[in-house]
Amino acid sequence: MPLLGVVLAAGLPLGGCAPLAPTVTTPAASASAATWLDCDYGRCATVAVPLDPAYPSGRTVDLAVAMRPATQPRKGAIFVHPGGPGVSGRARLATIDRTGLEAYDLISWDPRGVGGSAPLTCLTGVAADAFVALDAAAPGVRADAVTTADAVWSTLRDASQQFSAACRDDDAALVDHLSAADQARDLETLRARLTGAPLRFLGVSEGARIGVAYARLYGANVAAMVLDAPVAATRPDASQAAGFDAALARWGWTARVQAVLDDTWRTSLAVGERTLTRPLAAAGIAALLYPGEGGREALGEALTAAESGDGAPLLAAADAWNGRSSAGDYDGLLGAFRATRCADSPIRTEEAALAAWRQEAAAAPLMGEALGPDLVCVGFPEPTTAVSGEASEVGVPVVVLASTGDPGTPYAGARDLAADLPTGVLVTRDGDGHGAFRRGAACVDAAAIGALTAVDAGFAVEPQRC
Repeated sequence: MPLLGVVLAAGLPLGGCAPLAPTVTTPAASASAATWLDCDYGRCATVAVPLDPAYPSGRTVDLAVAMRPATQPRKGAIFVHPGGPGVSGRARLATIDRTGLEAYDLISWDPRGVGGSAPLTCLTGVAADAFVALDAAAPGVRADAVTTADAVWSTLRDASQQFSAACRDDDAALVDHLSAADQARDLETLRARLTGAPLRFLGVSEGARIGVAYARLYGANVAAMVLDAPVAATRPDASQAAGFDAALARWGWTARVQAVLDDTWRTSLAVGERTLTRPLAAAGIAALLYPGEGGREALGEALTAAESGDGAPLLAAADAWNGRSSAGDYDGLLGAFRATRCADSPIRTEEAALAAWRQEAAAAPLMGEALGPDLVCVGFPEPTTAVSGEASEVGVPVVVLASTGDPGTPYAGARDLAADLPTGVLVTRDGDGHGAFRRGAACVDAAAIGALTAVDAGFAVEPQRC
C-alpha cells in the first residue's frame, strides 16, 4: 500500500522539461556537474547513474532532476525526496512551502523507474483495473481461514504473477535494481555531481527510508538530515494498516467502515463500466485518511454515498491511491510502487505472503484484512543484501518528525527509528494526518528548518512535542 508523502503546500504537478534559456551550472557544483535548463519545474537537468553500482561502466539510468533556485542570497542546496514510492519528485517539488528555506536551492528528482527516470510500466488500462479490483478471499472468509488452494486466492496469485512478469518484460534489469541501497547511491551521485557539498536532505515517508539508507552508506557526507513521517525503516514488521484502523477508531467510524467493506465484499457496487470491490473500497478509505482531519468530511461523504449504493466517490479515491488517470492509464503508483517495495521485501513465497497478511489482519482487523496480501513480490528476484551499519558516521542530529495520529506511517515507527539511529532526535506533532512538517506545529517547523539551515554541526535539536 502506498506510503506516499505529505503535501507540503498547495500546488499542481507541472509539465516536463523543455529548454527555454541558455544553460547554467549550479553554484558550487563539482567539476563534472550536469547542466541546468529552464523548464516547467523551475530548472531541469539529467544525471546518468549506474544501473548496477557493481558495474559502473555498464548500463546507466538517466535521472530526471529539477531545482527551484534560491530566492535569497544562496547559502547552499537541500535535496528533497517527497515520498512514494512511485511519485515524481520533480512534480512534487512545486508543492513545497519554502518559508525559512529561501536561501537554498531545493532539488528533487524522479527516482529510478518513475516519471522521467526510466519509467517502469507493469500493467495499465483494463488489465490494471482488473488487477487492483481482485480480492484474496471469498465473501465471509477471513485471512486466518484462507488457504493457498482456495479458488479466489489462486486467481489473485495468477494475476500477481502476470503483473510481476509484465514488470520484467518492460525492464527486467531495472526491476533487479530498485532497492533502497540503489536509490541511496543515486542520491550520492546527485550530491557529488550537482553540488559537491555535504548533503542537506529532507525525506518524507518513503523518502525517509532512502535517507536512512544514505546515512548508513554515506554518513560522513551528511550535513543535515530531516526525516518526516518515516516508515519503520529499522523495524520492518510494523503494521501500516494498524494506523488506518486507529484513525477510524478515533473518529468512531470502525463499525461504519466495517459495514461498507463487508457490503462491497458480498456484492460489489457498479460504477459505470467498473465496480467497487472490497479492496478498492479499502484503498479509497485509506487514501482519504491520509490528510487527517482535513479529509474527514470527504471520507464521511464517500461512506454515505457507498451506504446508499453509490461507489463512485470511494472508487475515485482508490484511483488516486493507485495512480489511475481519468483516461484509465496508471502512473508509477501502480507499477513502480510495487516493484520498488518488492526490491527490499523478504516475501518471496505464497506461504510467506499469506503469513504476512494474517499478521497484518491480526494487527488491523479492519483495514489489514480488507487491503489483502502482497503476492506480487513472489514473482520478483531475491532481495539484495540489506543496507548494513548504524549510521554511526553521521555527526549531526538526524531529526525525525512525526504526528501521533499519522494513519499511513504510524507514530511507533518514527519513535523506534529515532531510538535506533545513533544521532536520532524525535520531534513530535500532536495531531492526525500523514506527516508533521508544515502542519501548524511551530516546534516541528522550527526544528526542521533549523536543522536544514544550520551553519555547522553544532546546531542543537532537542526531543520535543507540540
